[in-house]
Amino acid sequence: MKKFLSVLFTFFISLQLPVFGQNSNLEQKVDSLLSFSKDSLVVLDPSQRRSASDTVYITPSLEELISKSRRYTFLANEIMLDLQEPLDTAQFNSEIPAMNETLESLRERTNSPNTKFNFRYINALIRILETTDEKNISLDKIVQERLDRLGVLDSLLMTIKRDDLFIYKIKDTLLLPMYSGEIQNLKKTVYAIDSTLYRQELQAARYQSMLSTISMGLAELKRYVETNKTILEKNLFKKEINYIWESYSIPSPKSILDITFDSLRLNFLFLKNQLSESLVASIAALLILIIASVIIRQTVRRIERDKEYGKIIIGRIKYLDETPIATTAIALLPLVFFLFDTSSITLLTFFIYLQVFFSSILIYRYFPRHTFIRWMVLVVIFIFFTISNLYWEIAYQERLYFEIGGLIFISILWNLPKNFTSEDPKEIDFLKKLRFVTLILLTLGLIANIFGRYSLAKILSVSGAVGFIHAITLYLFTKAVMEIIYVALENKKESDSFTSYLDFKSIQKRIRGFFLFLAGLFWITIMLANLVLSDFVYEGIMKFLVEERFLGATSFTFKSVLLFGALIYVAFILSNNIAYFATIKDQQQASNRTKRLGSSVLLIRLGVFIIGFFIAATAANIPLDNITIVLGALSVGIGFGLQTIINNLVSGIILAFERPIQIGDDIEVGSLTGKVKEVGIRASKIQGYDGSEIIVPNGDLLSQHLINWTLSDKRRRVELLIGVAYSSDMAMVESLIQEALDQDTISKTPAPRILMQTFGDNSVDFRVLFWVDDMDTWLQVRHQVMSAIYASFLENGIEIPFPKRDVYLKSLPELKVAKESDSKKKMNTIKNPLKSDSEDNLH
Repeated sequence: MKKFLSVLFTFFISLQLPVFGQNSNLEQKVDSLLSFSKDSLVVLDPSQRRSASDTVYITPSLEELISKSRRYTFLANEIMLDLQEPLDTAQFNSEIPAMNETLESLRERTNSPNTKFNFRYINALIRILETTDEKNISLDKIVQERLDRLGVLDSLLMTIKRDDLFIYKIKDTLLLPMYSGEIQNLKKTVYAIDSTLYRQELQAARYQSMLSTISMGLAELKRYVETNKTILEKNLFKKEINYIWESYSIPSPKSILDITFDSLRLNFLFLKNQLSESLVASIAALLILIIASVIIRQTVRRIERDKEYGKIIIGRIKYLDETPIATTAIALLPLVFFLFDTSSITLLTFFIYLQVFFSSILIYRYFPRHTFIRWMVLVVIFIFFTISNLYWEIAYQERLYFEIGGLIFISILWNLPKNFTSEDPKEIDFLKKLRFVTLILLTLGLIANIFGRYSLAKILSVSGAVGFIHAITLYLFTKAVMEIIYVALENKKESDSFTSYLDFKSIQKRIRGFFLFLAGLFWITIMLANLVLSDFVYEGIMKFLVEERFLGATSFTFKSVLLFGALIYVAFILSNNIAYFATIKDQQQASNRTKRLGSSVLLIRLGVFIIGFFIAATAANIPLDNITIVLGALSVGIGFGLQTIINNLVSGIILAFERPIQIGDDIEVGSLTGKVKEVGIRASKIQGYDGSEIIVPNGDLLSQHLINWTLSDKRRRVELLIGVAYSSDMAMVESLIQEALDQDTISKTPAPRILMQTFGDNSVDFRVLFWVDDMDTWLQVRHQVMSAIYASFLENGIEIPFPKRDVYLKSLPELKVAKESDSKKKMNTIKNPLKSDSEDNLH
């Protein structure tokens, strides 16, 4: 530092300028500065002295003070930058009043003496409270995170404020004016930070107080709603109103129309808000429906116009030909619904209405008129029941309407077997089962209504009607999805129409079950929601699944077991379907072996299964040491009884890497011949030329002699042995055979060869060799060549000899017996001539 000051003063002296702006002599200033020791430059500031008299002060050096000032200046700037990103007050100022308004509205409704809770109202209140609580928790989390951050910044600020930097000063401030200015700026920054921190902490604390008030209000309303829900559940089977044959008065000031319009208005407002809040999902769903409808419609028209068998293909579909938009909407609406909040009963009802509308179009176009009329009657009752299900309060005025609607629904379903016919037996069986369930629910609803259990009657009636209509729409959903998949397969220009249809039939068997499971899951979910059992079933299932159980010293839950099994099953299904679709692709690429996946599909299957296994083990929280134990046990099993299985498995992996065979190859293994249809993990499937399917272990494909006719290409040499008589003109024979070999189906390179093979016992044998480009046609080509040779030989008198034998008969025992019987008969005739004559006369 002394060197630095010496250089600095020397520089200013050389310029003959006053260094510190004093009027005294320059030499005196330099002498006075240099006369100070290093420690005498820093003195205690009396104005900043702490009040404690026993405080011991250790005077720091000037270098320490400068270093601290720079470090604290940088830290203060960092704190100030952090404070310039405050809370989003616009979000809090908009959402907190909205939550307060919601709470006040709910308090007003719950405190109204004319409002009687129903399950729809209770469930709606629970959803509103849960949504509001989620918003409140998210905002409170933001506030708490900000308060925590402000606390950290405050502690950093206190570190600066409590440091002894500010209680010392330069004895003569004119000696280092830059340092003094830096200290003054630091003091101002610390003061500004202190006040900003205070304001932001106060603001965050105020928001947190508001959110705490809302949280307490939500907790109070939740307890109130849960109490009323418990009361409703307990009173569900109790009498609410008089028996239907008794006179009664309705204790409600509103008419049924007022209740209906109020409910529709409120639910329309909810629907509008939900669609506006999910604006991106709404636009995406609309675009998906429009684009998919246009693409499928154009695909159907293209197939009908461009395909050779377009009319046959279109004849196999029922709905997409004339109603592509309605069919596409039915196929996509249940899937598009998951873009939105699936817990909203209003949004769910809206989507079911859309499905019913498009399903009605299909029923009108493709079913008899009387079926459509009955369907529309059921739809009208369904609409009334669903609107009633949207009511926010109990309305006993609709009791009679429910009774009439239930009776009409039951009468139509009762006569359904007489009025509905179908060529599909599965369709009839489906309707029988659905009719049975619906009749039970509606009948129980009628009985409950008669005996004054109105809430129970409404639940059962709505569940029955909605369940029936929704099941019909989901049935049409599976039909529509299958037709769309079929049209997508047929749209491939390079595929043959009939082959694609056969592929579709096998694909349909694989994926139809998945979509039926999906439709069944939709139906059960909505049925449980209408029966007010969804929460009960969900809680019961989750309690059963998550409860910890012990097997010896090992703990487990059925949830982890179920999750592990489900993921393993999904991996198994994926691996099998990947192999299946790869097989279809390979069969379509049968002419080009390089484009086929072949036995490499086995590696993909193994990879998918192994990845699925580890994902399942991780998701189920199965420790790796347990897996190691299982693998150790398997190794012992391998040593004793699983050698053959492991041999086949390893052989399959070798086949996948070496690729001696691929799907579509024509092979011979021992005495087995056929076309490779599938290369599996343990065994491969060969389709024999007689149509049989042969399962060959992979170990046999490696251990036995394997002939692959199509390993390099599909060419095959055909060999014929033809014998002619010794008297034939051999030159003519060769010429006739050469003419028969002059066909387009026979390869010219290498050229066909005619060789005189042997001189046999009865014939001169010729050996005919020729090549065909496609092994699949060699039998037909051989047939054509042999037929042409035979016809040519017959026309030109060329004899094809065959073995002849002369048989000499020395004696026949039958003739000897016959001669003896004739001689006996003659002797009898000579002895009794009169008797013989009389017998002849009688005859």
